[in-house]
Amino acid sequence: MFQIPRVITSSLLLGVLALGTISAPAVAQQDEKPLLQILDPEKPATTTTRDYVNVMGRTRPEAKVQVGGKPAKVFATGIFVRDQVPLAMGRNEIVVIAESGTQRESRTLVVERVTKPAAEFSTAPQRLQLDPKSASPTGEVILSPGEELIVGVNGTPGQIAEFRVGKDRWLPLVEQLDADSTTPTGRYRGVYVAPAGVERGPLPLEFRLRAQLPKVSPIRITGPKEVTLATKTKVTLWDGTKVHLVRTRSNEVGLVHGLHEVRLGGPYVCVLPENVVLRVTGKQSGNWHVALTPTLDAWVSEQDVEMLPVGTPPPHLFFTIVSVGGDELSDTVSISYPPTSRVPFSVTPTFGPEGRAQLLVDFYGAHHATTWISHRPTAKAIREVSVEQPAREHVRVKIDLASKQLWGYLTEVTTNSLVVRVRRAPVLADAPASPLKGLVIALEAGHGGPANPGARGVSGSREKDINRMAVDELARQLQAKGATIVEVRPGDSNPTLGERARRATESSATLFISIHANWADQSRGYLRVSGTSTYYKYSFSRDLADAIHTRLLEMTKLGDFGNVGNFNYYPIRGVTWMPSMLVEQAFMSNPEDEAKMLDPEFRATMMKAVVQGIEDWLTAQREAMKAHISEKKE
Repeated sequence: MFQIPRVITSSLLLGVLALGTISAPAVAQQDEKPLLQILDPEKPATTTTRDYVNVMGRTRPEAKVQVGGKPAKVFATGIFVRDQVPLAMGRNEIVVIAESGTQRESRTLVVERVTKPAAEFSTAPQRLQLDPKSASPTGEVILSPGEELIVGVNGTPGQIAEFRVGKDRWLPLVEQLDADSTTPTGRYRGVYVAPAGVERGPLPLEFRLRAQLPKVSPIRITGPKEVTLATKTKVTLWDGTKVHLVRTRSNEVGLVHGLHEVRLGGPYVCVLPENVVLRVTGKQSGNWHVALTPTLDAWVSEQDVEMLPVGTPPPHLFFTIVSVGGDELSDTVSISYPPTSRVPFSVTPTFGPEGRAQLLVDFYGAHHATTWISHRPTAKAIREVSVEQPAREHVRVKIDLASKQLWGYLTEVTTNSLVVRVRRAPVLADAPASPLKGLVIALEAGHGGPANPGARGVSGSREKDINRMAVDELARQLQAKGATIVEVRPGDSNPTLGERARRATESSATLFISIHANWADQSRGYLRVSGTSTYYKYSFSRDLADAIHTRLLEMTKLGDFGNVGNFNYYPIRGVTWMPSMLVEQAFMSNPEDEAKMLDPEFRATMMKAVVQGIEDWLTAQREAMKAHISEKKE
């Protein structure tokens, strides 16, 4: 069941760190520091193919700097920058001058601009060759009839490339051409469609390269006119007459839509608990191909599941009764879900056609048999529950709320049921008191610990410290409004992302706010990318993130980097028991943004904007609750 532990009080929070404040002794020592250091380019003489160079260095905050005869911006950290200093072809001398009082220092940078080499393509005589390291796919492959497998290999350009599985006929590969020059690249790609028939394998995957006719290819081939490559990949062909099943081995098993890699993982079709049975039709790249319904598939890592014996009957779910009720904290929807029918399911927060909040619970491998949906008066947040079957093997339970705002939800698999718990609205203090009064707010300072410092600022600051200072300031301001704070990453600790999400959920806080600092590529300029942004995963957190984003832009005057939805950072994806969002204060990679984040006064303004944004959103919710109560009375 859901256990709510005691709240972590504000006494566990650290005081504001000293980083970013300049003490009197530090100011007195400024004259002892070098007046001019060049940090980028790292060497006094460099070569580039670009038509510009970015110059960045360190001086004293009060100094004035010129780069190539034009002023460079100098920030409070002492970092100075001039982006995209133009370069002529050949040798360029760029004079950098720093002046402070009567002191003056200069450096001369020599940057040689050279012509970008053309795409490499030689018509000189070559021998046929195939690169074993480039062959794909690798590892074990399993295919059912009709499934496709993309194969590829790199070799001598401009030739005839083919592949085969087992001793079947050779199939063609198509050579990819260079996008700019349209010259052959030697990258050959093709597709294999698994045939119907008896089960076979494991079969070897082979590639073959044959010399093209001299009239067709500009490259003359010397030596053998044909080479083959036998890979270590083995392909097994299933005949399609057997049912193959796997079972999830742990909680939080994610099913993705396709084979890809992104930094934050996902996006996910669903995230499943332990002991859910999945029908699989094949395997590629260490992932099982999952057939959720006849028209919907997914992929799951082989490490997250275990194979069941061939011949195990596949699970199938149907339920005739749905019960809707409630307790002191939440409403509950109970759906029959016995161990023998543990099919995959997903829960999606959204909005119904009338604008009210809605939860969609989708079961894959089920049919509609519900004839009884019991709504008890103990349910306060849920307006109605209905069941429909939108497609074959797909049953949907629609949970319509009475209001436009969903305050959180959780799912729990019991012995014989799937229970969806829908959180009720909190009690908000009446005006003129702040709606934050009496609420519990969970905060996360991103990154942490020696092994996870986060991004590094241009002046050497660490993101984990900037985040820590911001959260401490945010906690102070929220407490001044009457809120109680839960810190999911106290001090310089580094709990796992899953542990951070668990702490937020178990605190039963009303809101979860994560604080980070951004970073962007600097190759086209240190000042090119800047600004503040907010992030959320679920629809019911969108307006909270937007309210904070609006106040950040208004009160800090930072640039706008957007309010970003569908963000898969685990703590805000894993926390569904409350509205949750993430603030990327500004960019560590931008020296101006970095200097602002290190400034205590600017930090206080930025966190005041976060608090004001939360209050704006809560005030709107307070008014909506009053209006809803008035409508019910009428």
